[in-house]
Amino acid sequence: MIKTVVMTAVVGAALAAAAGAAPPVTLTLAASTTTVTYGSPVTLSGQLSTQKANQAIGLAATECGSTKQTKAATVKTIANGAYSSPVTPTIGTAYQATYKNVKSASVSIAVRPLLELAKTSAGHYTAKATAGQALTGKFVLFQRYKKLRKRWVQVKRLPLGAAVPGATKPAMVSSVSFTSTLPRGARVRMAITAKQAGPCYVAATSKSLRA
Repeated sequence: MIKTVVMTAVVGAALAAAAGAAPPVTLTLAASTTTVTYGSPVTLSGQLSTQKANQAIGLAATECGSTKQTKAATVKTIANGAYSSPVTPTIGTAYQATYKNVKSASVSIAVRPLLELAKTSAGHYTAKATAGQALTGKFVLFQRYKKLRKRWVQVKRLPLGAAVPGATKPAMVSSVSFTSTLPRGARVRMAITAKQAGPCYVAATSKSLRA
């Protein structure tokens, strides 16, 4: 009888201790979008499970081609433990949030080169590709929209030339000028495939314009 009482007391104490123990602290991380065009911001957000305000959350970035984490931002939580911060990846980047020794799952953001097509005169065009690294030698596609087939078709495949620094670091602008004779008013655009943009960028298209 005594042994039973003692055992019951021990089990009861263990259950009480377990019930009173604080749950492990967790941290979430999400992105407003997982693919952006070069130069566009992304909002990273999440929540600290303690729901405490004014807690420092660190955001670390690991860029494509590197295994080193670098500091992207530090932000404070608000009343419910939530936080958010804008970031502007210049290349494919994985982000992770940290709070003391607690880490969130990683969130990867893919980046598209910024493609621009300009008509300089009748039948003459210039295409530009802006990214965080030179895309010299990569091929871009000059495309025309076929109404009857309801899809874009290739007109020319063109190599990008030497790159020059963009307006803000680390932007590099690679370009190519060319001629093409198309019916007046035809919709045209530039495109780059994932194979040509990779490994650190993804496929992209420019805005269309009229030939």
